[in-house]
Amino acid sequence: MTASHSLPVLMRVLSASLTLAKRAGQLIKDVQMSGKSLDIVDKGHNDPQTRADRASQQLIISALAQHFPQLTIRGEENITIENSSDTPDINELVDTNLQEVLQATCPTEFRELQEKDLVVWVDPLDGTREFTEGRLEGVTVLIGFATQGNAIGGIIHQPFYADGNEHGRSVWGIVNSGVYGKCILSSKPLPGRILAGSLSHRSKTVVDAVNACEPSEVLQAGGCGYKVLLVLERRAHVYVHASRGCSLWDTCAPEAVLKAGGGMLTDVFGNKISYLSTNETSVNTGVLATMENHDWYAQRIRETITL
Repeated sequence: MTASHSLPVLMRVLSASLTLAKRAGQLIKDVQMSGKSLDIVDKGHNDPQTRADRASQQLIISALAQHFPQLTIRGEENITIENSSDTPDINELVDTNLQEVLQATCPTEFRELQEKDLVVWVDPLDGTREFTEGRLEGVTVLIGFATQGNAIGGIIHQPFYADGNEHGRSVWGIVNSGVYGKCILSSKPLPGRILAGSLSHRSKTVVDAVNACEPSEVLQAGGCGYKVLLVLERRAHVYVHASRGCSLWDTCAPEAVLKAGGGMLTDVFGNKISYLSTNETSVNTGVLATMENHDWYAQRIRETITL
């Protein structure tokens, strides 16, 4: 028995998930570098799925389901998850990143949570369209943890991040504990009002919502996880997604990480997003993410659009 057995369940699940997110990121990179077909399946408008999406979800969910059988797990891809003989040992999964996870203290209110209390929301490859088009910076692996409908922890792994000899990074957080991993906060005040938006959604409603925020600059970027990183690291003031198209597996991990860092993520009107496993998975009223002045943005959007 390792020391990890004495950890709260949330911390064990998080540590195992961090290992899996990093391995899924490597798997995604291997697919991209192989030069072979991505085997793209069109799930709908601007919603492709590749063999990297499918393999990443299989890796993450099969391991979590095998080792934490009472978890409720929701993944983006509608595929059959098969038990694998290659699933890593539970001690290997938990212990590989345990020292990193032990930087965080599990908040008192989460220490007694059991597996059955947690819902895990998995986006195995956020930013699939960007992945298929070679715009790799926006690709992330997202694993979020919720209880009683609230996002409480999350992992954003960016497999194609490059910093010198370091390739790939993970940013993760626990609400009421903090943000950990390789989160790079700018030391300089961010001028103007910079808004991060999507390349995929350019309807009149989207444009009206963006204009309502009076941006001095609009950063066109893909992937919910990546755009939340832009806000978290003070490279953008606000992320606005004023259309349907996001789902709970897109927003759970980013919301938890942003909230752990002192920010907020809601729908575009400022309403809380619920992560109950029984909920409709689509976030039909968009996404608004900020580190400050959240109510101001939500009010401006409420006065301008309807969804």
